[in-house]
Amino acid sequence: MKVKEGQIFNLMDTNGRRNDVINALQGYLSILDEIQNKRNMHWDSMPGSLAQYEFYRQAVELSPDVFGKHEPYDKLMKELKKNSDFLTAVENEDLDWIQSHRKSYGKLIGQFDLGIEDRARHYTSNLVKLGFTDENRRISPVGELLLCLNKLKKDELERMLPIDGVNVVYLRQLLKLRLYDTKGERFYSPFHLAVYALLKRQRLSYNEFSELVQGLSPYSDFSQIEEYVENYREGDIVAGNKIPVPSDPKTSSKLTKTVFQVRFKNRKSFTAVEIYWNFYNLLWEFSISKDSDSLNQLLTCYENHKTMLNKAFGCGQNIFSQKAGERPSAEAFLKKYQKLFISNLNEYLYLQFQLSKKLDQIREYSDTTRRIFKATGIISFTNGYVELAYRELCSCIFEESVIKAGIAGSVSKEKHQSYESYDPFYCSVTSLSRILGYDKPETRKVKTQIQLHFPGVSLEEIPVIVKDRRRQEFAEFVETAYPMDRVKEILGLFENRNSDKQIKEAVSPDATVPTIYEYMVGIAWYYFSGKRIDLLSSYNLTLSADFEPLVHAGGGQGDIVIYEDRKVVMLEATLMNAGSQKRGEWEPVLRHSINLKIDEETAATGREVTSFFIADQFDYNTINIWKAVAAVPLQSSTDKDKFTDHVVIMPVSTRELASLMERSADYDEIIASVHALFEEDRRDFDLEWRDKFIGKIFF
Repeated sequence: MKVKEGQIFNLMDTNGRRNDVINALQGYLSILDEIQNKRNMHWDSMPGSLAQYEFYRQAVELSPDVFGKHEPYDKLMKELKKNSDFLTAVENEDLDWIQSHRKSYGKLIGQFDLGIEDRARHYTSNLVKLGFTDENRRISPVGELLLCLNKLKKDELERMLPIDGVNVVYLRQLLKLRLYDTKGERFYSPFHLAVYALLKRQRLSYNEFSELVQGLSPYSDFSQIEEYVENYREGDIVAGNKIPVPSDPKTSSKLTKTVFQVRFKNRKSFTAVEIYWNFYNLLWEFSISKDSDSLNQLLTCYENHKTMLNKAFGCGQNIFSQKAGERPSAEAFLKKYQKLFISNLNEYLYLQFQLSKKLDQIREYSDTTRRIFKATGIISFTNGYVELAYRELCSCIFEESVIKAGIAGSVSKEKHQSYESYDPFYCSVTSLSRILGYDKPETRKVKTQIQLHFPGVSLEEIPVIVKDRRRQEFAEFVETAYPMDRVKEILGLFENRNSDKQIKEAVSPDATVPTIYEYMVGIAWYYFSGKRIDLLSSYNLTLSADFEPLVHAGGGQGDIVIYEDRKVVMLEATLMNAGSQKRGEWEPVLRHSINLKIDEETAATGREVTSFFIADQFDYNTINIWKAVAAVPLQSSTDKDKFTDHVVIMPVSTRELASLMERSADYDEIIASVHALFEEDRRDFDLEWRDKFIGKIFF
């Protein structure tokens, strides 16, 4: 990725930025996979292809909460309905017909690129930036791996870290990511800088971390990077900036409104520019009159628009520090803020505006960078601070001199061209050891260093110890963040989809509501089991280092699979309403249940397998079909020669699950009674079987 001098880089295009960035990238990749590999569409705009239109259509359908407004798409749909022949050609993917009639429908074809195909290109450009596709949106080998994580092979160092497949893929890609100058001669690696800074400082404030990582570029001077990192304090990134000042703000005369509006723009709000102009006028008036009346007007304006003015001119700090309503004397005020009035006011204000804008961009773009960095699972963002997780491991795996050498440098033109075409290094499946340049002796050296942090323990035991620590930390986290009453309260919010914003604020803004639902169902089941299950290992969710849910990992298995000595419990959680369950849940839940049971029987574990379907409401036919097929021989979807019967899928509502949290003493008995229910030999199917069973438990 190339950046211009003075440009603040962003890892997710503005037009495609959203809180649940990892889920968005996963969803976009899945849509591309369906379009290209299943429907054989090539990436082009109309009339060359329907791929970009189809991508946008599916993106809207996939995330209706994110794409709540789509006026250009709605307008196009209305136009298509007025042109039935063209609509039929689109629905049948008949490009030959569209090509042959392109002159007749030129205006309609042009409408596809106005807020639809252009947005599809914006959204998918984020996949290009991270190497999941090439510039033609062809899914790369590493993109294919993200779609099929069961093909992931961790190397020796990756196996040491308690992170999952999605975490590993993002860790690899971010370590390979380089930002180049426009000539392709110099590069900067933001993730190398992030790791290096956390190795040197151990702990940084969120603003310090953001400014350090987001504020540098291939044009920065890295000759004293160690001292720069060690001594960095919030705001330093703009303090040393040299901003060229145009000629008109250099005047000692008051600026005209026309000139002011040119130099102090706010593209998002014309009202904001009017407030800036009013503030400037009052500031200028006080600089001339230096009396208490003009000072009062100035401070009143500032207090009424404090947040906006601080953001525009304060570089993240208060422009004036006195309390609201407090009015110092004009003399005291002039002495305290003499830099405003001794220097050229116009020039000073212009510089402050430009520096504030840069700092604002850094913080705006760093929000997305932070969310993407979270996906590595090795950086903790909590309580306003940033740290490396698993420090004893990371300090050895990420050898300081190696990470420092990878922060910035120069490259040959040939190597840059290879990188820009994503061939083969950036988009290839490359292990952590290879990315860091460790050969076998170096890897052994790293492992020896790791062992020093775990005296008296074999290397094979270290991942187990780290995993046990992580499990204990998660248990403590759940106790603190999600006590039983709070879990019940959050579960109750899922009954109303108008509570989605409240749910994300309560749990994690980085995940979708369905992902959060799975996460909370798991915690509720943890309490139901009497806290005895290993929930952390049971999730098929990718979590951050701070145990926040990020994305459902997929992989063709259940949402939560809990392994114990004598039984296996699978939980399938959905927010689909009853009308959608047959289409969206009937087959996958049954398939996952069959395959899990056959896997257990093939391995001869002797463990009893039970599936639970958790939802707010149920499709009557779906749950009855599941009950009816319990005694029917069923075939594996992965090995057609294998069959099983007595597949148990028990529906439990969200409210019922909340009540079960109080029944931990009866955990084993209730699961056993579910099996007894399904084992009953009923010649006449009882349509009220589920309600009667639930009634026995609670009443």
